[in-house]
Order: sequence, then structure tokens, then C-alpha cells
Amino acid sequence: MKQKIWKITRPVLRPIGGAIIVAMFYLLRIFPIKKNKVLVSVFKGSRYDDNQKYIMEELHKLIPDLDIVWVKNPKFEYELPEWTRPVKWQSWRCVYEYVTAKIWNSNVIVPDYFVKRKGQLYVETWHGGLGVKKVAGDIIGDYAADRKNIRMFKNPSNMADVFISNSDHLSAIYRRAFKFHGPIWKCGYPKNDMLVQNNPEDGVKARNDLGIPQDHKVLLYAPTWRLRFSEEHHIDMTVYDLDMKRLRKALTEKFGGEWTMLIRFHPKEGLYAKGYQEGHPEAMDVTDYPDMQRLLMATDVMISDYSSCIFDAALRRIPCFTYATDFSHYKYEERGVYYEMEELPFPYAKNNDEMEHNVKAFDMEDYLKNWDAFCVRMGLNETGHAARDVAAKMADFLNGKNVTWNNDYPIN
Repeated sequence: MKQKIWKITRPVLRPIGGAIIVAMFYLLRIFPIKKNKVLVSVFKGSRYDDNQKYIMEELHKLIPDLDIVWVKNPKFEYELPEWTRPVKWQSWRCVYEYVTAKIWNSNVIVPDYFVKRKGQLYVETWHGGLGVKKVAGDIIGDYAADRKNIRMFKNPSNMADVFISNSDHLSAIYRRAFKFHGPIWKCGYPKNDMLVQNNPEDGVKARNDLGIPQDHKVLLYAPTWRLRFSEEHHIDMTVYDLDMKRLRKALTEKFGGEWTMLIRFHPKEGLYAKGYQEGHPEAMDVTDYPDMQRLLMATDVMISDYSSCIFDAALRRIPCFTYATDFSHYKYEERGVYYEMEELPFPYAKNNDEMEHNVKAFDMEDYLKNWDAFCVRMGLNETGHAARDVAAKMADFLNGKNVTWNNDYPIN
């Protein structure tokens, strides 16, 4: 009932609330911009990770006394480094921090009722590079219509001074779906530096954190969320019916060794998927593990459906597979897709029989050829030092230098 009431009242209440926040942004301009402050937001305060984590760690090395303010939603429990300062999401104080920060750094577009001041820098990274699912203005169906109906202000993407990209594929999405006309710097995704560098010690730490024996091989199954599940507060678990016991047997026969099976739900579904492990004792639920990239470093084989994390995992050149039982629904009714599953370099299965067959028939040489060709087609650029490069630009800006951004994708 609450969901229905909110859906009806939201188009009215949101513009009113937005107007109040806009007024606050202007009123608080009596306070000066603080030249030594950066405001960081990851999924509206839900975690300490993604591109922002790695950019800020590099920026802290360059300017140790920098005031790094991290937006934190109290609904989510996670730890922040001692050199960051938390501020509560959707609080009066949060607005003040936005108004007075020299730099904004976010992995989702800031709300369209926020107002950036002259002299502030807004660096947008987004969070999905080569993902399957459509985003922003490309989304189809009722979800897209709802988003358009509540948009009452200017395109918030226009506030960004630069978008960070890792591929021509993502840059084209910025231009088309976000309608962004400013610089797009294809410097690589900061969160993927670890995967490109591929230092085994990063995987050892994740295994130690989770109690996984170092001599075990690791299968990570990380499916993405479905909008309908979040709205209904109920997950149709048949979508995630991957037979872990059968899969472990196939992996052992194909690759040898002892296997630890991990499953990581999308954070938006994690609260509703807690009962999964009761019926799947052979799988360890690692949804709450705070560092996805480090988890990928501990992974030997990756399986997902429509999540961009499978492309991140493939940067390590490990076997990756797709398993999706509801592709037709996702493509035509959920939100739309950028690829047919058969276009991807990952063997695709619609059921457990096909999954077992794909594992047994897997050929590493053919797989890597397909992955390399796909990377060329997508215009992928992952350098292994993107976090350091972005942080250096931010440090120059904070130090009063004139900063220019490479524009690696043309404006049509």
C-alpha cells in the first residue's frame, strides 16, 4: 500500500521537495567554497567502494590533509577510512557540504535539484562500463516513463565538468542516454586498475577475509537486480536457480581442484535474498563483502547475467559465463539491453543443462580470442592507473592550477 501511495504522490511531492532543496542551495551560498574539501557520493551513500574509493585513496596520498567528506546513508552499515569525514545523506548538513565543497565526485548522476556553484568541479564516473542493461534515457518500458514524468528540472548531467569512461561503448551512452555534451575522458575505470594489474596478493586478502582456503578454486555467481523484485519486496528465486552442486561437479571435472562456491546478490536485493543460502548450503553468501573488486581478484571462474561486473572479471582473463533464465522479459519488459547474449564473448546458458554443457565444452584459447575481439569492438581502454590519473587532475584543481580534460569522444 505504501508503494502505491508513494507512486501516486511522488509526481507532486518531489517537485515541492526539490524546490525547497534548490532554495537551500542558494541560501547557503553565504558560506564560501572551501578550497580543501571534496564531497564524495557512491550510490547515494550506500557504500564505500566503486570508482570513488580508489580515486580518493590516490587523492589522499597526494594531499594527506584534504577534507574528504563521504556521503553516508545510515540505513547501510560500512566502515570508512579515518581520513574521511561522513555526512548523513539527505540532511541539512549534507546540503551545506555540497554547497561548500571544491569538488564533487559521484558514481550516479547527482539529483537534478542540486545546484553547482561557479568555481566548483563535478567529476562524474558512473558505475557500469560495458554492462548489458540499458541505463538513463535508453531505458524502455514503465520504468522509463516514470522517470520522465517526475523530471521537472534541467538535465542534471549538464552540471558535470567531465565524465570518466573506459570505452567508446560507454562514451556513446554518455552522449546519447545522458545527453551530456561536455568532455568525456576515456582514461579507464579507477576501480578496474586492480584487475588490470592482477596482483595475486589482492586475491589472497579476500580469501583470508572470507576464510577460503588458499588452495581452493573459487566460483563467483553475481547476478544483477530486477526492478520488479525491488518494487514488490519479493524475489522470484527461480530466476536464480543455478544448480551450485551440479556446477561444482562440472567445474571439478573440467578444471580440477577443490571448489568454494560464492554468490553475491546486487545490494538492492541483498536484504530480500537472505533465505537463499538455507536452500543452497553449498554456496557462501558474500553479498555483504565490502570490496567487489578484491572479491573478483579471488575468483577463478565468474558467472553473471546482465551485470557489468562480468566484464570487470574478464579483465583478469579468467573464464566467465552468463546464465540468464529471463532474458526475453528483461529485454522487452524490464529495462532493455545493449547486446544479445550471444553477442557477448561469454558462453551463454538459459538453464542448468546448458550451463553444465558450456563448462564442459569450454575452450580457453577460443574464449580469449573472442574476449580480445570484443574489447576492440567496444573500444575498451583500461590502463591500470586510472585512479592515479584522475586523482592527479583533482589535486591540480585543488592547488589552483588550470585543469583541462581530454575529450575522447566527439559531440555529434
